[in-house]
Amino acid sequence: MSAAAPIRKVLTFFVGGEQFAVTASDILEIHRPPRLTRVPNGPPSLLGIGSLRGMPAPVISLARLLGRTEHPGPDSRLLLVDGAQAIGLAVDKVGTLTGMPADQLESDGRREGFGRLYQLDDQSVRALDLDALLKTEFAASRPVSGPSIPPHSVAPQVQARHAERAFLAFDLAGQAYALPIGEVEEALPLPPTMADLAQSAEAVLGVVTLRDRLLPIVSLRKLLGLPVEHRPSDRVVVARIGTARIGLAVDRLRSILRVPEESIDAAPAVLNRGAGEAQVQSICRLAGNKGLVAILSGERLFRDETVAHILADGRQEGGAMTITTTDEGAERFLIFRLGAEEYGLPLDAVDEVMRLPKQITRLPNAPDFIEGIVTLRGKVIPVIDQRVRFASAADGTQARPRIVVTTVEGRKAGFIVDSAAEITDLAADSITATSELAAEAGRLFSRVASLENGKRLILLIEPKELLDRAERDVLARLETSMDPPQA
Repeated sequence: MSAAAPIRKVLTFFVGGEQFAVTASDILEIHRPPRLTRVPNGPPSLLGIGSLRGMPAPVISLARLLGRTEHPGPDSRLLLVDGAQAIGLAVDKVGTLTGMPADQLESDGRREGFGRLYQLDDQSVRALDLDALLKTEFAASRPVSGPSIPPHSVAPQVQARHAERAFLAFDLAGQAYALPIGEVEEALPLPPTMADLAQSAEAVLGVVTLRDRLLPIVSLRKLLGLPVEHRPSDRVVVARIGTARIGLAVDRLRSILRVPEESIDAAPAVLNRGAGEAQVQSICRLAGNKGLVAILSGERLFRDETVAHILADGRQEGGAMTITTTDEGAERFLIFRLGAEEYGLPLDAVDEVMRLPKQITRLPNAPDFIEGIVTLRGKVIPVIDQRVRFASAADGTQARPRIVVTTVEGRKAGFIVDSAAEITDLAADSITATSELAAEAGRLFSRVASLENGKRLILLIEPKELLDRAERDVLARLETSMDPPQA
């Protein structure tokens, strides 16, 4: 009498009214569907990236992967499947944990892939190779790479960049001010609550904890002698002044400016008299007679002995409350929004951020993602509607979109986004490589930042991959047509 076949534990679940199973040992956890960060231009089965076990992981719709119709509802669950990398499988409903004879289940002992699924019916068990299904789905979505277009006139552009200066501009009481970008660490919303700082200067609004260090928040309106009025929509510019970090409360962020040296003039001597005006280091003339921006100096802001002690609060040298952290390996990003999603672009790749002009010159027969062309400091640049390219829904606000101007492979282009109001340093331990599956969905997002214990995921863009081959060809043709005829 032969021995009974061993029993293996399986978890059953349902997709589109059909029953499936997976070996229980391959399931790490079962989740309710988390908030997902959508990956633009991915294959239909890739729902997005979610925070699973505190780490970003791709979430796959098993219904779409199998060509079935999705039936999401209150019973929908996410199966965290083990493999070379963890993935989440979205299913309509989880069944039971049960046993099946091992001789009905195929097993090849592989651990580099995702193993097998089993489709169950009354009379048979059909094995499905999950690893092969995923490879087929994501290989089909991999963009075809081609020869890159040689950079055009790179050396003159590099020289021009060296002759420019970068600033973060913001508004105070209806006036435009700016700080050198090198003095700015990040920008964030005004905290709703702040602790009082004992014996603080009148300009200090309070103190908060930022990355395990105390950060004094100062009213820049008060320092400049402007009427003091702060609203919940105000922003905080975190500035580094020597070894101190100080938060400066401003009305709203305006843009990142990169302006040529010749457009910056010393502040007129007549201004160096009042309490506020004396802090203005220089004046920037915007191109096209679009106004003036007052350039501030962090050191000047706090050189008065009545507020100089705020710098000591910002340094916290040797204080018992200080928890020392290191910023080694941190990278600075411009965070922008498209619909409900957030994306990060390395700040070094950003030339400037500007308001969307009311008038954009349209180009006949251009692809739908080409909004048109604008003139920026005498140079014509194409403008790409990133919302169309990423198929993002409108953000539902009345805010006027922004244009992020960047240079890709020697070509300058502007990208329309819903908003770009945050500059932040991302620590190395908050950034992980995007899983192989998600990376294949576009090769544009090679990394993802996980913040706030995984509640906030930001896809980080590789600047060199911002334009795929087809778009680069379009821009190359446009640029050729814009070049003046050779003498």
